[in-house]
Amino acid sequence: MTLRRTLWTVIILVVVGALAYTAWLVWQVQSDLRSAESSASALKAAWRSGDKVAQDSAAADLADDASSAEAHTSGVWWRAMGHLPFVGDDVDAVAAMSSSLDTISQDAVEPLTEAVGGLDGLVSGGRVDLDKVASLEQPVSEAHTALVKADDDVADLDSDGYVGPLRTRFDRYADLVHGLRSGLGSAEKAVSILPPMAGADGPKNYLLLFQNNAEIRATGGMPGSWALLHADDGKIEMTKQGTANDFPPTATPIIPLTAEETKVYGKELGIYFQDPGWTNDFPRAAELWHAHWDARFPDTPIDGVIAIDPVAMSYLLDGTGPVKVGDVTLTRSNAVEALLSKPYIEEGPEAQNAFFEKASKAVFDAATGSLASPTAFAEGLNQAAGEGRLLISSFDEQVSVELAGTGVEGAMARDDGKTPHVDVSFDDLTGSKMSYYLRYNAAVDAMSCKDGVQELAGTVSMQQVIAPSEAAKLPVSVTGGGEYGTDPGSQYVMVRLYGPYGGSIDKIRLNGRSLQNLELRQINGRPVVNVDVLLSSRKDVVLSWEGSTGPGQVGAGQLATTPSVVPGSYRWVFDSAC
Repeated sequence: MTLRRTLWTVIILVVVGALAYTAWLVWQVQSDLRSAESSASALKAAWRSGDKVAQDSAAADLADDASSAEAHTSGVWWRAMGHLPFVGDDVDAVAAMSSSLDTISQDAVEPLTEAVGGLDGLVSGGRVDLDKVASLEQPVSEAHTALVKADDDVADLDSDGYVGPLRTRFDRYADLVHGLRSGLGSAEKAVSILPPMAGADGPKNYLLLFQNNAEIRATGGMPGSWALLHADDGKIEMTKQGTANDFPPTATPIIPLTAEETKVYGKELGIYFQDPGWTNDFPRAAELWHAHWDARFPDTPIDGVIAIDPVAMSYLLDGTGPVKVGDVTLTRSNAVEALLSKPYIEEGPEAQNAFFEKASKAVFDAATGSLASPTAFAEGLNQAAGEGRLLISSFDEQVSVELAGTGVEGAMARDDGKTPHVDVSFDDLTGSKMSYYLRYNAAVDAMSCKDGVQELAGTVSMQQVIAPSEAAKLPVSVTGGGEYGTDPGSQYVMVRLYGPYGGSIDKIRLNGRSLQNLELRQINGRPVVNVDVLLSSRKDVVLSWEGSTGPGQVGAGQLATTPSVVPGSYRWVFDSAC
């Protein structure tokens, strides 16, 4: 009896000890990760401020926190807990986060700090320091390599079964790491292409288009204003400015359109300088703008087309600091309204053009001058590129190859054999600036998977956030004045639904009503349907559709829509049903 009691006592003590150790271990890891989060925030703030002492302190704290978390979650006891029912996947997720964070702290923070320090003076006095650009190649590459590994540690884990608080923190962490990986990948490309684009190998000229989201186009907005950028050995100047009216429409398309393009977009795609952006394939749009430029300015050849919208310009103002334009001071918080709304309400057409020309030049001068915060400016560029608001098409083969497949290339997705791509683009049909009041959301769900084909269901919800009766009181430059058949105060929008390569789109409904007479067309191997939508109230208008992927497209899908006046991303991933 005494032996039995002794054994039970030992067993109880072991169990209690194990539970106590487990509780301590969980508490310690939680403490490590929370402390690491605080250290990472301090490091980001130190990067922005340029405080090197604070950078070193925060980096050391982050390394200690991450190393402690990794040590606590890589032992035999923690791995054993990963086999427990109900909590095993949560335990593995924490271990993956800890390992990922340790990789970042050990292998990415030092080169990142070096790269951030290298941003000081990179652009100043209208010149890009090409030697500094070259010095960034190694640290950016090292940091990107580390982020690829850190992202891979967590990328394939499914958080759906995690407990609520962990799921939220894990998803936030995974999104952050993936965003850093993507941003550093873009930075690596930028470091590679910046010297040739900045004229390291000889003078270059670029057509810079300002896409006006208040009159929406598939690539972002109507290019109402433009500028010519001249680059030579790092020196960048804005040598000419103008408006879309400088390019008269042509009797026939400026260059031949394909039969598919004519069916999907109409001949207007190639006739008006304002309309190449009707296609969501920016390299093709750039070819058309290139042809318009050559016809109008044959003695000044261009080496590429760059497009940016006012929302992207607002992001850059965090790095430049406020920019004065006449009596207006542009900041991130007011730039979109100041550029896309007030001029059309308060000024006539000539004054509107003059203000935007001055604003564009002022922002350009600030962006190529002495930056208030180079780090914030780089973050703004990265955000603009990630949201499809900064697009670049180069006619230099070397640069074009480097841009291929990146977000800034803005190319229509083709077939990669696994990923279903869905695009929703918007084009104004009102001839107005009513898109300033346009809001929309899109979603796609994979409903089933059979024989390597996924069945899809999608929705597009659109709304006008100003009552037509109020909008009708606005100037003609805002409402369009009914010139193209739309009553002042309402807006007509062309919605184009692009299905996956080799897939289909069908069963289209508008507010629940089946649309029977829509023609299914093809563009670059992808099905596309054009739907005209009238917004004549503040009520939601819902466009729904069904479709399928191409054969073998069994991976998670990608959905992209046109960037609007509302800041934020317009690209999403939808889960696979396979």
